[in-house]
Amino acid sequence: MTESSISFDRAADFYDETRALPPDVSERLTRAILKETRRAGAERLLEVGIGTGRIARPLLERGLPVTGVDISLRMMERLRQQLGPGAHPDLLLGDATRLPLAGGSFRAALFVHVLHLVPGWEAALAETRRVLAPDGVMLLYYERYESETLWGRRSEEKWEELLRERGFVRRRRPSREEIAAAIERLGGSSRVVTFAEDVDRNTPATILDLTRRRIHSWTWEIPEELFFQCLPEYESWLRREFDMDRELGDRAVYELEVWGFR
Repeated sequence: MTESSISFDRAADFYDETRALPPDVSERLTRAILKETRRAGAERLLEVGIGTGRIARPLLERGLPVTGVDISLRMMERLRQQLGPGAHPDLLLGDATRLPLAGGSFRAALFVHVLHLVPGWEAALAETRRVLAPDGVMLLYYERYESETLWGRRSEEKWEELLRERGFVRRRRPSREEIAAAIERLGGSSRVVTFAEDVDRNTPATILDLTRRRIHSWTWEIPEELFFQCLPEYESWLRREFDMDRELGDRAVYELEVWGFR
């Protein structure tokens, strides 16, 4: 049985609140995407996993038509609720691995925080390549953090330990390097545009609250009963290791991978 992509139906009401980029970073990302679509001669952008439109809405406001595909009807309904007067995106309900689009119909396509949610991520890349024109570009957005704080490797390793002790192994998500290698096999070559830098500041108490409420998608594949079995031990570990109210800063570098195809 093929494993399904992760739907964000459950996150529609809180997604924008918990995933918002700093305003300056959002503006710089919009400008970077517009520059790359113009360079490619793209009159329209395909966003795979458009969600609530946090990336697409500013592009539409700047005059770039957008076609969005998503498996979550609730996320796209939330997008429609937030649209003002002016251009609206074309929205299609569909999976990234089976895009309901004709081959060669776009000159630019965008992924933002999507591929790690798709078990068939290589098929999603191949599908996106199929719908790109021969000289089209594929844009991948990344945030690169330069230190390891509580929301980084140590916290992730603790959850892996707790789950492994109880016989549960989470689905392995592809690394940036694995994704790049797959696009290269499709004939792609890339350059990286660094468009912004910032410091992500948070406290362990805030991160714990988000974890308790299962805000982030990594928690959703864990069965509810198992998650709440592990949570008290995780919280005890967190309180031993960190000052819960101390603000921790992590330098973030924001990048756009621009993939062209031969």
